[in-house]
Amino acid sequence: MPRLSFSSSLPHAVGAILSTALWAFVCCAFTAVSANAQVTLLVPSQPSIEAPAKTDKADASGKRDDKKQESKQPASKPAKSADTGKTAAKAAPAAEQGAVKTPAAQGTPPQGTQPVAEAPASPPPPELPVIDEQVDVLITMMRPFQYQSLVMDMPQLFAALRYDNASPVKDGIIQPVRRDLLGDVEEIGYLDQKAWGANVALTTPGLYQFIIEGRPWWDAARGQFLQHYVKTMLPVHGVERGWEQPVGQVFEIQALTRPFGLTAPAIFSGVALLHGKALPNAPVRMVRINTEKRPVPTPWHEEMEARTDKAGQFSFILNQPGWWCCMAVTPGDPLKGPDGQPKPLNLGALFWLYVDGAADARKR
Repeated sequence: MPRLSFSSSLPHAVGAILSTALWAFVCCAFTAVSANAQVTLLVPSQPSIEAPAKTDKADASGKRDDKKQESKQPASKPAKSADTGKTAAKAAPAAEQGAVKTPAAQGTPPQGTQPVAEAPASPPPPELPVIDEQVDVLITMMRPFQYQSLVMDMPQLFAALRYDNASPVKDGIIQPVRRDLLGDVEEIGYLDQKAWGANVALTTPGLYQFIIEGRPWWDAARGQFLQHYVKTMLPVHGVERGWEQPVGQVFEIQALTRPFGLTAPAIFSGVALLHGKALPNAPVRMVRINTEKRPVPTPWHEEMEARTDKAGQFSFILNQPGWWCCMAVTPGDPLKGPDGQPKPLNLGALFWLYVDGAADARKR
């Protein structure tokens, strides 16, 4: 949704003042309530799915089978020439004696001219292997530091975008295969609250970007509407192509650091995009799901906060393992409130990523 626009009949100075005041209100509200703010959770049941490793027993068995096949096969015959159908051994002496004269074919250029080489045919796209994998995806509302789940409505959009090594490129942008998953969502329980989940079958290796668009909800305590655009990634069978690609959400965080295969402490950099354009000076925070419910000295230790630079970029150091949520905010178009009057809408772009601990990374 576009940011608030003011009537052209207002003087420029007044419009600028109102715009600044609105932005200040959003930023202050963001800072004041960030410690207990709600975020939309979107995480797969595992941060990556690796291809099964071949066992030594299977390799040894395969080698024995190869030996048996070699012992059964007769001595190989000389390979046939693709051009003449004769054996290469017989054709070789003729090549040594000099060029064999052949009748000129129709359309052959006269002597002394070089024929124009035909453009090689483009190779067919590689066939993707078929795999049999699945992943559970959890969707809910929560307060990450408190490790507390909250009730939320079913999202109005849930989809997966698959990027792989055969994905075509158009105008410099990789074109993924999109699959709508909203029909696969069912009600589940999480931390004693109603939540949403989906079991997603994965039949092709790829980099999967899961995205949801939440429904706007009314926050009575703050007198405003909130709406979240969320995404996360799942690399399957070693494919990483496409992690740096934006997905075209109204408001999103585009990763500038590969958001998987990270070990704490790790750096995560990104850019906030509103309608595909970088958003400068936007508040961004990073918070981890505190599954241990470990206390901290002050509320400021519960999360990190920064602002995007002129290019809409930001960076954080993620010093602990676990699931981290990166969230940027910006004002949207007002919506009609419970009293029938326009109320502010606060948009959130969320990105979930997982960071391994040193011990976990060694096990992988």
